[in-house]
Formats: sequence, C-alpha cells, structure tokens
Amino acid sequence: MSAIEAKRRKPDLNAIDQHLLLTRDMARRHGVDLSVAMYQGFLTRPDFAAMVTRCRECQGTPEDCREFQEDHQNATVAPDWCANRAVLEGLRDLV
Repeated sequence: MSAIEAKRRKPDLNAIDQHLLLTRDMARRHGVDLSVAMYQGFLTRPDFAAMVTRCRECQGTPEDCREFQEDHQNATVAPDWCANRAVLEGLRDLV
C-alpha cells in the first residue's frame, strides 16, 4: 500500500485508543464524567489507566460494548460482563 493510499484509509484505532473511547463512552452512559471524577479526586490517573486496561481484558467484545451503548443512552446499570461495572456504579453518585 502506498503512503497516499494509507492516508485515504480510515485510520484504525489501536487497542488502547479503542478501549479508552469505550471506557469514556460507557462512563458517559452512566452519567459519569471521568474528567470531573479525576479533577475532584475520586479517580486518579492510575485508576483511569486501570479502567482502560480492564476494558481491554473484558469478557465482552468491543462490539458488545458499542451495541450496549447504542441501545442505552442513559444506562441505570452496567452490563454484567462490563469489567468496569463496579467502578462506574461507584462513581455514578459522586460526579
């Protein structure tokens, strides 16, 4: 593939970027603003990094997560398979 063709292709998200976005968007569905949680001291940068790592290792697939997010704009409970379920539910009432 030439350099020009590579630029025309839709950029693929690497695993970290993909799971960072999935983590952030799942938090939003639960009414959690992760930036606010970090600013207010409820979540540290290492905590956030651990959330992304848990997302990468989750039993659910990225497609499962995206489908859940599409079907639940305002989720009351994270899906059973979500590796960050406990964290999201713990932060919900704090931020």
